[in-house]
Amino acid sequence: MTKRVLLATLAAFAALVPALALAPAASAATGTISNGIAWTAKPDAGPSNPLQNQEYCTLGVVGTDSLGNKIAISAGHCVSAVAGGATEFPDGATVYRFLSTGTGDPIGTIAYRDPSIDFVVIKLNPDAVLSSNGPEVRIDSIGPSNPDGELCKAGVRTGVTCGPIYGQAASRINSFVTANGGDSGGPAFVNDTQLVGMTRGPFEFVDFSAVLDGIATQSNPVGKGFAVTNN
Repeated sequence: MTKRVLLATLAAFAALVPALALAPAASAATGTISNGIAWTAKPDAGPSNPLQNQEYCTLGVVGTDSLGNKIAISAGHCVSAVAGGATEFPDGATVYRFLSTGTGDPIGTIAYRDPSIDFVVIKLNPDAVLSSNGPEVRIDSIGPSNPDGELCKAGVRTGVTCGPIYGQAASRINSFVTANGGDSGGPAFVNDTQLVGMTRGPFEFVDFSAVLDGIATQSNPVGKGFAVTNN
């Protein structure tokens, strides 16, 4: 290689270095996952239409377990068994973002569900970026197991609504809070940021302390020692 060629090569490389230095780092494929985002287990869910399509639910909370897995928790009936005893979305099935256009990119898989308490544990993709800040609310801690006063919920379909708690029994919290299809699984909270439950239906919420107790009894270690993301 002649001196002239060598100098030309070095000059070309030197010109490229600033461009490489300024190039943004590649973002995680899964992206940011938080409470309050829409999700679906249907790989072919159609576009969002509140009057026709309720093939989506709302994530209740995100965090990590004692094994370091990234976890999301929502309502179990979102992946419930269908008529005839068959399971439409078995454990291990892929979970997706739900967008206005329908099913989006995969975010994780179903670890397991508990139909009696009504929760599902989702093992998120390892590259998911967890955030306490949802589209409408921040969830950064777990509230009291016997909340009283005002309860609020956040859901993809009807947003944030609040109302007084009027009853609590077994694994349920009852409150005069409106909800509709698509809100299922979304966070129910007190004191602005403290999770106490997840939406099950109008005026009915899954008690999150019962969810934690249910996770503790599972043979599957995923989800055990769940800690809410606080960032």
